[in-house]
Amino acid sequence: MNKLEEYQSQNIFEPKYLFHGSPIAIEQLEPRQSHDATNIENEDKAIFLSSCFFTAVAYAFMNKISEINNHYSFKINNNGELPAMSFAADIIPDNLYGYVYVFEKDDSIIKDNHQNTTQYRCYHNLKPIDVIKVYYDDYKQYFERESNQIKSR
Repeated sequence: MNKLEEYQSQNIFEPKYLFHGSPIAIEQLEPRQSHDATNIENEDKAIFLSSCFFTAVAYAFMNKISEINNHYSFKINNNGELPAMSFAADIIPDNLYGYVYVFEKDDSIIKDNHQNTTQYRCYHNLKPIDVIKVYYDDYKQYFERESNQIKSR
């Protein structure tokens, strides 16, 4: 089994690895203020990670899709269920890509208190042990694209 297969098939409720998806290349992740889908600030500054590889892949594409579309909507599952992301958007660019950063789970990374969540938080800088460039076309089967329900933002 290669590393990518290992990441994708790990037990998400007893993970060895945690993942962070981003549209940009980053050498080291730093805690930042995050926002929810309606642009409301989350309660603290942290690095948000998932034990589900496919959830991180969804986050790797979300911001690029929202930047180029006037009307879009997103729902990303943080419980490990598929589809990892349900969304509506007019435009998906050819060759859309992002990055998934891989970290070994340790005791300094805290699991959220929601039942069945795959989301974790880290309050200090993290350097990835692996970085995977992901392409939308390679993962679109893990998402559900809604074509007729585009909402204005």
